[in-house]
Amino acid sequence: MSEFNKHIDQESLWGELYEPLKPKINSGGGLRLVLMLSCNCGDNVLHHLFLFEQKYPGLLNIVGVATDDPVDPNARISLKKRIWSQYSPSERIELKNKIINSCMDIGIPCYTGAVKTDYFRSMYKIWNPDILIMFCFGQKLDSFLFDTPVMGAYNLHPSDLPKKIGAGTQPFQNAIRNGLKTSPLVIHGITELIDMGPIVGVSSQVNICLKDGTYPKSLLTLLDKITSIGPWMTIELIDELMKQRLKGDIWPLDWIDFEGKLPEEIKELLRSPATDDLNEKYTVPPHPLLLK
Repeated sequence: MSEFNKHIDQESLWGELYEPLKPKINSGGGLRLVLMLSCNCGDNVLHHLFLFEQKYPGLLNIVGVATDDPVDPNARISLKKRIWSQYSPSERIELKNKIINSCMDIGIPCYTGAVKTDYFRSMYKIWNPDILIMFCFGQKLDSFLFDTPVMGAYNLHPSDLPKKIGAGTQPFQNAIRNGLKTSPLVIHGITELIDMGPIVGVSSQVNICLKDGTYPKSLLTLLDKITSIGPWMTIELIDELMKQRLKGDIWPLDWIDFEGKLPEEIKELLRSPATDDLNEKYTVPPHPLLLK
Protein backbone atom coordinates (compact mmCIF):
# COMPACT_ATOMS: atom_id res chain seq x y z
CA MET A 1 0.00 0.00 0.00
CA SER A 2 1.31 3.42 -0.94
CA GLU A 3 1.93 6.08 1.70
CA PHE A 4 -1.00 8.39 2.40
CA ASN A 5 -3.02 10.28 4.96
CA LYS A 6 -6.52 8.93 5.54
CA HIS A 7 -9.34 11.16 6.73
CA ILE A 8 -12.66 9.90 8.06
CA ASP A 9 -15.53 12.32 8.48
CA GLN A 10 -19.09 11.58 9.55
CA GLU A 11 -20.36 13.99 6.92
CA SER A 12 -19.03 11.67 4.22
CA LEU A 13 -21.64 9.07 5.38
CA TRP A 14 -19.27 6.24 4.45
CA GLY A 15 -15.75 5.76 3.13
CA GLU A 16 -12.66 7.92 3.51
CA LEU A 17 -10.53 10.56 1.85
CA TYR A 18 -7.01 9.38 0.97
CA GLU A 19 -4.40 12.06 0.37
CA PRO A 20 -0.92 11.24 -0.98
CA LEU A 21 2.08 12.15 1.13
CA LYS A 22 3.79 13.17 -2.11
CA PRO A 23 1.22 15.15 -4.15
CA LYS A 24 1.62 15.32 -7.91
CA ILE A 25 3.33 18.47 -9.11
CA ASN A 26 1.52 19.80 -12.16
CA SER A 27 3.70 21.57 -14.67
CA GLY A 28 1.14 24.33 -14.96
CA GLY A 29 -2.33 24.90 -16.31
CA GLY A 30 -4.20 22.41 -18.40
CA LEU A 31 -7.79 21.22 -18.34
CA ARG A 32 -8.68 20.22 -14.80
CA LEU A 33 -10.10 16.69 -14.78
CA VAL A 34 -11.99 14.83 -12.06
CA LEU A 35 -12.61 11.11 -12.44
CA MET A 36 -15.34 9.01 -10.82
CA LEU A 37 -14.56 5.37 -11.52
CA SER A 38 -14.00 1.88 -10.17
CA CYS A 39 -12.93 -1.67 -11.09
CA ASN A 40 -10.09 -2.61 -13.45
CA CYS A 41 -11.65 -0.67 -16.33
CA GLY A 42 -11.59 2.54 -14.29
CA ASP A 43 -8.03 1.97 -13.16
CA ASN A 44 -6.98 1.40 -16.77
CA VAL A 45 -8.55 4.70 -17.87
CA LEU A 46 -6.88 6.53 -14.97
CA HIS A 47 -3.42 5.25 -16.00
CA HIS A 48 -3.86 6.13 -19.67
CA LEU A 49 -5.02 9.64 -18.84
CA PHE A 50 -2.06 10.12 -16.51
CA LEU A 51 0.28 8.96 -19.30
CA PHE A 52 -1.31 11.64 -21.48
CA GLU A 53 -0.75 14.25 -18.78
CA GLN A 54 2.90 13.27 -18.48
CA LYS A 55 3.42 13.20 -22.24
CA TYR A 56 1.80 16.59 -22.83
CA PRO A 57 2.67 18.80 -19.84
CA GLY A 58 0.39 21.75 -19.34
CA LEU A 59 -2.53 20.33 -21.32
CA LEU A 60 -4.22 18.13 -18.73
CA ASN A 61 -4.30 18.12 -14.94
CA ILE A 62 -5.99 15.23 -13.11
CA VAL A 63 -6.97 16.81 -9.80
CA GLY A 64 -9.01 14.17 -7.97
CA VAL A 65 -10.72 10.78 -8.06
CA ALA A 66 -13.88 9.46 -6.43
CA THR A 67 -14.33 5.68 -6.38
CA ASP A 68 -16.77 3.06 -5.09
CA ASP A 69 -16.44 1.56 -1.63
CA PRO A 70 -17.69 -2.03 -2.14
CA VAL A 71 -16.61 -2.96 1.39
CA ASP A 72 -18.40 -0.51 3.70
CA PRO A 73 -21.90 -1.88 4.43
CA ASN A 74 -23.23 1.70 4.61
CA ALA A 75 -22.18 2.51 1.05
CA ARG A 76 -25.07 3.10 -1.34
CA ILE A 77 -23.59 1.98 -4.65
CA SER A 78 -26.13 -0.67 -5.79
CA LEU A 79 -23.69 -3.35 -4.73
CA LYS A 80 -26.06 -6.29 -5.31
CA LYS A 81 -27.32 -5.06 -8.68
CA ARG A 82 -24.13 -3.82 -10.32
CA ILE A 83 -21.07 -5.72 -11.52
CA TRP A 84 -19.75 -5.82 -7.94
CA SER A 85 -22.12 -8.76 -7.36
CA GLN A 86 -19.87 -10.84 -9.64
CA TYR A 87 -16.82 -10.39 -7.40
CA SER A 88 -15.96 -12.15 -4.15
CA PRO A 89 -15.50 -10.02 -0.98
CA SER A 90 -11.71 -10.37 -1.23
CA GLU A 91 -11.75 -9.32 -4.89
CA ARG A 92 -13.81 -6.24 -3.99
CA ILE A 93 -11.22 -5.20 -1.43
CA GLU A 94 -8.43 -5.76 -3.94
CA LEU A 95 -10.14 -3.66 -6.61
CA LYS A 96 -10.92 -0.83 -4.19
CA ASN A 97 -7.30 -0.76 -2.99
CA LYS A 98 -6.05 -0.88 -6.58
CA ILE A 99 -7.72 2.45 -7.39
CA ILE A 100 -6.54 4.02 -4.13
CA ASN A 101 -2.96 2.85 -4.68
CA SER A 102 -2.97 4.13 -8.26
CA CYS A 103 -4.07 7.56 -7.03
CA MET A 104 -1.43 7.62 -4.31
CA ASP A 105 1.29 6.58 -6.78
CA ILE A 106 0.21 9.34 -9.17
CA GLY A 107 -0.10 11.82 -6.29
CA ILE A 108 -3.80 12.74 -6.39
CA PRO A 109 -6.49 12.52 -3.69
CA CYS A 110 -8.95 9.62 -3.77
CA TYR A 111 -12.36 9.77 -2.09
CA THR A 112 -14.52 6.69 -1.37
CA GLY A 113 -17.54 8.27 0.34
CA ALA A 114 -20.89 9.79 -0.63
CA VAL A 115 -20.71 12.49 -3.30
CA LYS A 116 -24.07 14.19 -2.72
CA THR A 117 -22.96 15.74 0.56
CA ASP A 118 -21.71 19.15 1.63
CA TYR A 119 -18.46 17.43 2.62
CA PHE A 120 -17.74 16.30 -0.94
CA ARG A 121 -19.15 19.44 -2.56
CA SER A 122 -16.57 21.49 -0.63
CA MET A 123 -13.84 19.20 -1.90
CA TYR A 124 -15.23 19.33 -5.43
CA LYS A 125 -15.19 23.14 -5.37
CA ILE A 126 -11.49 23.02 -4.49
CA TRP A 127 -10.83 20.49 -7.29
CA ASN A 128 -12.76 22.88 -9.59
CA PRO A 129 -12.97 20.55 -12.62
CA ASP A 130 -13.28 21.71 -16.20
CA ILE A 131 -14.22 18.12 -17.13
CA LEU A 132 -15.76 15.19 -15.26
CA ILE A 133 -15.45 11.63 -16.58
CA MET A 134 -17.38 8.78 -14.98
CA PHE A 135 -16.78 5.07 -15.60
CA CYS A 136 -18.30 2.18 -13.62
CA PHE A 137 -19.20 4.49 -10.72
CA GLY A 138 -22.05 3.51 -8.43
CA GLN A 139 -23.57 6.78 -7.26
CA LYS A 140 -26.14 8.99 -8.91
CA LEU A 141 -24.95 12.59 -9.29
CA ASP A 142 -26.84 15.80 -8.63
CA SER A 143 -26.89 18.88 -10.86
CA PHE A 144 -24.15 20.63 -8.88
CA LEU A 145 -21.71 17.84 -9.71
CA PHE A 146 -22.50 17.48 -13.40
CA ASP A 147 -23.11 21.18 -14.11
CA THR A 148 -19.90 22.49 -12.49
CA PRO A 149 -17.44 21.32 -15.20
CA VAL A 150 -17.72 23.98 -17.92
CA MET A 151 -16.57 21.58 -20.65
CA GLY A 152 -18.92 18.82 -19.66
CA ALA A 153 -19.58 15.76 -17.53
CA TYR A 154 -19.36 12.45 -19.38
CA ASN A 155 -20.17 8.85 -18.52
CA LEU A 156 -18.90 5.71 -20.25
CA HIS A 157 -21.58 3.01 -20.31
CA PRO A 158 -21.21 -0.53 -21.75
CA SER A 159 -24.54 -1.02 -23.51
CA ASP A 160 -26.41 -0.16 -26.68
CA LEU A 161 -28.04 3.05 -25.45
CA PRO A 162 -28.84 4.20 -29.04
CA LYS A 163 -31.19 1.19 -29.20
CA LYS A 164 -32.50 2.13 -25.75
CA ILE A 165 -31.12 -1.11 -24.31
CA GLY A 166 -29.04 -1.46 -21.15
CA ALA A 167 -29.50 1.77 -19.21
CA GLY A 168 -29.06 1.27 -15.47
CA THR A 169 -27.22 -1.19 -13.27
CA GLN A 170 -27.38 -4.34 -15.43
CA PRO A 171 -26.25 -3.52 -18.98
CA PHE A 172 -24.89 -7.00 -19.76
CA GLN A 173 -27.95 -8.82 -18.46
CA ASN A 174 -30.17 -6.51 -20.52
CA ALA A 175 -28.15 -7.15 -23.67
CA ILE A 176 -28.47 -10.91 -23.19
CA ARG A 177 -32.19 -10.72 -22.37
CA ASN A 178 -32.71 -8.77 -25.59
CA GLY A 179 -30.76 -11.35 -27.59
CA LEU A 180 -28.05 -8.92 -28.70
CA LYS A 181 -24.96 -10.44 -30.27
CA THR A 182 -22.98 -7.21 -30.07
CA SER A 183 -22.95 -4.17 -27.79
CA PRO A 184 -20.87 -0.96 -27.90
CA LEU A 185 -19.30 1.29 -25.30
CA VAL A 186 -21.12 4.63 -25.24
CA ILE A 187 -20.07 8.05 -23.98
CA HIS A 188 -23.00 10.26 -22.97
CA GLY A 189 -23.55 13.45 -21.06
CA ILE A 190 -24.51 13.05 -17.40
CA THR A 191 -27.94 14.17 -16.24
CA GLU A 192 -30.16 13.37 -13.27
CA LEU A 193 -31.71 10.56 -15.33
CA ILE A 194 -29.31 7.62 -15.13
CA ASP A 195 -27.70 6.80 -18.52
CA MET A 196 -30.21 9.01 -20.33
CA GLY A 197 -28.02 12.01 -21.14
CA PRO A 198 -27.26 13.08 -24.74
CA ILE A 199 -25.06 10.57 -26.55
CA VAL A 200 -21.66 12.02 -27.42
CA GLY A 201 -20.07 8.99 -29.09
CA VAL A 202 -20.45 5.28 -29.71
CA SER A 203 -17.69 2.72 -30.19
CA SER A 204 -17.73 0.10 -32.92
CA GLN A 205 -19.90 -2.88 -32.03
CA VAL A 206 -18.29 -5.40 -29.69
CA ASN A 207 -18.94 -9.13 -30.15
CA ILE A 208 -20.32 -10.44 -26.83
CA CYS A 209 -20.77 -14.07 -27.93
CA LEU A 210 -18.47 -17.08 -27.87
CA LYS A 211 -17.39 -18.81 -31.09
CA ASP A 212 -20.48 -21.05 -30.96
CA GLY A 213 -22.83 -18.06 -30.67
CA THR A 214 -23.67 -18.56 -26.99
CA TYR A 215 -22.95 -16.10 -24.20
CA PRO A 216 -20.05 -16.39 -21.72
CA LYS A 217 -20.90 -17.86 -18.33
CA SER A 218 -19.25 -14.97 -16.49
CA LEU A 219 -20.38 -11.39 -17.03
CA LEU A 220 -16.89 -10.29 -15.99
CA THR A 221 -15.54 -11.38 -19.38
CA LEU A 222 -18.05 -9.05 -21.06
CA LEU A 223 -17.13 -6.21 -18.71
CA ASP A 224 -13.47 -6.71 -19.60
CA LYS A 225 -14.09 -6.88 -23.34
CA ILE A 226 -16.53 -4.00 -23.85
CA THR A 227 -14.65 -1.65 -21.52
CA SER A 228 -11.26 -2.46 -23.07
CA ILE A 229 -11.89 0.35 -25.56
CA GLY A 230 -12.47 2.85 -22.71
CA PRO A 231 -8.91 4.25 -22.49
CA TRP A 232 -8.76 4.85 -26.26
CA MET A 233 -12.12 6.63 -26.21
CA THR A 234 -11.29 8.82 -23.21
CA ILE A 235 -8.01 9.96 -24.75
CA GLU A 236 -9.91 10.84 -27.94
CA LEU A 237 -12.51 12.67 -25.85
CA ILE A 238 -9.84 14.74 -24.08
CA ASP A 239 -8.12 15.53 -27.39
CA GLU A 240 -11.38 16.72 -28.97
CA LEU A 241 -12.15 18.88 -25.94
CA MET A 242 -8.70 20.45 -26.14
CA LYS A 243 -9.17 21.21 -29.85
CA GLN A 244 -12.52 22.77 -29.04
CA ARG A 245 -11.01 24.92 -26.30
CA LEU A 246 -8.31 26.17 -28.68
CA LYS A 247 -11.13 27.52 -30.85
CA GLY A 248 -12.51 29.35 -27.82
CA ASP A 249 -15.48 27.00 -27.47
CA ILE A 250 -15.66 26.48 -23.70
CA TRP A 251 -18.68 24.21 -23.44
CA PRO A 252 -19.50 20.49 -23.56
CA LEU A 253 -18.73 18.44 -26.67
CA ASP A 254 -21.63 17.47 -28.93
CA TRP A 255 -20.36 14.45 -30.87
CA ILE A 256 -17.33 12.29 -31.68
CA ASP A 257 -17.35 9.90 -34.64
CA PHE A 258 -15.61 6.97 -32.95
CA GLU A 259 -16.66 4.59 -35.74
CA GLY A 260 -14.75 6.73 -38.21
CA LYS A 261 -11.74 7.32 -35.97
CA LEU A 262 -11.08 3.83 -34.60
CA PRO A 263 -8.33 1.94 -36.47
CA GLU A 264 -9.37 -1.21 -38.31
CA GLU A 265 -7.12 -3.38 -36.11
CA ILE A 266 -9.10 -2.31 -33.04
CA LYS A 267 -12.43 -2.88 -34.79
CA GLU A 268 -11.25 -6.35 -35.73
CA LEU A 269 -10.30 -7.08 -32.12
CA LEU A 270 -13.74 -5.94 -30.95
CA ARG A 271 -15.42 -8.16 -33.57
CA SER A 272 -13.55 -11.26 -32.40
CA PRO A 273 -15.48 -13.81 -30.28
CA ALA A 274 -15.70 -13.34 -26.53
CA THR A 275 -14.09 -15.80 -24.15
CA ASP A 276 -15.05 -17.72 -21.03
CA ASP A 277 -11.49 -17.56 -19.72
CA LEU A 278 -11.25 -14.94 -16.97
CA ASN A 279 -7.46 -15.02 -17.30
CA GLU A 280 -7.59 -13.93 -20.94
CA LYS A 281 -7.49 -10.15 -21.10
CA TYR A 282 -8.44 -7.94 -24.01
CA THR A 283 -5.66 -5.51 -24.80
CA VAL A 284 -6.52 -2.63 -27.12
CA PRO A 285 -3.52 -0.80 -28.65
CA PRO A 286 -2.88 2.62 -27.05
CA HIS A 287 -4.27 5.77 -28.61
CA PRO A 288 -1.81 7.19 -31.20
CA LEU A 289 -1.32 10.32 -29.05
CA LEU A 290 0.36 8.14 -26.42
CA LEU A 291 2.78 6.72 -29.00
CA LYS A 292 4.11 10.00 -30.43
